[in-house]
Parts: sequence; C-alpha cells; structure tokens
Amino acid sequence: MTGCTAAHTPLPDITHSQGEAVSLCQALNGHNMLSVTLMFGLSRPHAPNVTQAEWDTFLHNTVTPSFPSGLSVLEASGQWQDRETGRIVQEPSRLVHIITALTPDLAQTLNTVRGAYAKRFQQQSVGLVIKPVCASF
Repeated sequence: MTGCTAAHTPLPDITHSQGEAVSLCQALNGHNMLSVTLMFGLSRPHAPNVTQAEWDTFLHNTVTPSFPSGLSVLEASGQWQDRETGRIVQEPSRLVHIITALTPDLAQTLNTVRGAYAKRFQQQSVGLVIKPVCASF
C-alpha cells in the first residue's frame, strides 16, 4: 500500500448529556476502523469465467480465514480499462466489503488475498479501496 495516505476527517464532537464533548463515533459506541472493499473480476483472458463453485471455494478457503470476523459479498458488473490493450472491458464481478481494525498484518493479509486471486484466476489486478470509518456492531 505504498503511496497511500489516509485523508481522515474525524466525525464531529457532540455534547454528551453530562456536558462533556465526545465524538459522534463514541456517542454511538463505535470504534475507528477501516472499510475495505476488494474488487474481484470474474472473467479470465484465456479461460471461461470464474464459476460460482470456484468463487465459493476461494471465498471459503482464502478470504474467510483471512477475515473471520465477518464480511459481505456483493454481485456487481465491473468495468475497467485493460492496461495492455487500452480496451474497455466489462465483466461480472464480486465486491467483498470488510470492516476491520488497523492491525500490523493488515497490508500483508490484503496483499496475500489479492495475489492469490490474481494468480489463480489470471487477473491483472484485484481492486482495493480503503476508507477510515466509525463502526458499531
């Protein structure tokens, strides 16, 4: 994640019933965490699309053990520009949304998941978006 900077605007303070100022996140019993979205394309350059069974196996064996606290998977239609040909490509995709604490091994975990998918399914990349959030469960 070299080159990334976290532009984080904290949630505003509010006045608690006892007169003390607390952040909105604290008032909601929330925690400062990260919202991570991984973008997995399902088309392959020299093979049929990733099947539902292949996706399910990857999710079960690779993603879930990496983020056992929970995640959400959304079906999507992706669009991107091929780096080699410049062509606009549309493909079925999966978005994996994870809310997680910033841990010392988070970058390595994300790189491992992304690399495993890219290698297994012949992908140029796996998209990644990270945003600071307040989360309460």
